[in-house]
Amino acid sequence: MSLQEKRGLVCPSYKKMSVYRQCKVIELPRSSYYFKPKGESLFNLQVMSAIDRKFLDCPFYGVERMTDYLRQDLGYFIGQKRVRRLYKLMNLKTI
Repeated sequence: MSLQEKRGLVCPSYKKMSVYRQCKVIELPRSSYYFKPKGESLFNLQVMSAIDRKFLDCPFYGVERMTDYLRQDLGYFIGQKRVRRLYKLMNLKTI
């Protein structure tokens, strides 16, 4: 059973069994039940916008070239790992 399915099984309004016990029965850590994922930071959104604009002009730019462009031309302090993660998140593939 996936984590999402287990989270859906827990009902906080159920009075006969606490959230703690419900989580214990279905073997779901309470931290996983209460976890709220954060969205992307403002900086990452700005970088993604810059990547998107440049990628439309140069779809052959890979991660290394895009990182160089962001650093040298736009002045962003950014590493290849972040650019690679954003490429994956944006589902971009070079041609």
